[in-house]
Amino acid sequence: MKNQERRDNILVCAARLFAAARFDEVLMEDIAREASVAKGTLYSHFADKDALYFAVVFDGILQLNNHLRAAAAQDRPPEEQLRAVMNAILTFFSRNRVFFRLLSMEDAKAGSGGSESRQRWQSERTEQIDVIESVLRRGVAGGDFRVPQPRLQAFVLRGMVRSVLTSGEKLSVKEMVDVIVDTFLYGARSKAPEAPSP
Repeated sequence: MKNQERRDNILVCAARLFAAARFDEVLMEDIAREASVAKGTLYSHFADKDALYFAVVFDGILQLNNHLRAAAAQDRPPEEQLRAVMNAILTFFSRNRVFFRLLSMEDAKAGSGGSESRQRWQSERTEQIDVIESVLRRGVAGGDFRVPQPRLQAFVLRGMVRSVLTSGEKLSVKEMVDVIVDTFLYGARSKAPEAPSP
């Protein structure tokens, strides 16, 4: 096995273990056994368990952010673009449930420490909000969306993703996208309110 393949395999195996137990319960010996490598091999790729854990987390978040940027860069009407961004997030997490659990665990620790890795984590998560906000602002600029607080409402949209994924409902990615975007843009009204008379 080549070095990069071995490293990738270690990350996949470590992700499964970190998602299934608390950080302090996962031992380097467990990860080595799961990855079918010697414990020393782990240390040839990662300085310690903390470094391995954040390598797993950043591997996932970088993949997700790449998908988001690609979806947001496509030239399409604002609502379609918003659906494409939500689709990118939900598709990634539907295919990578382990990363969803890890990223949720890291979100829960937000603000709990100032290590370099935690600061980088906040920066990477902020990029997701930046992408969602940019789509909302484009919709506002074009007159398609009425979003008075684009930054805050980007956080709301990301929170809706977590709610849908943890709801226990068995929905396709498209159905989840529709629930989120339709609820966000149209709410629970049976019809749009009438415009006030001049």
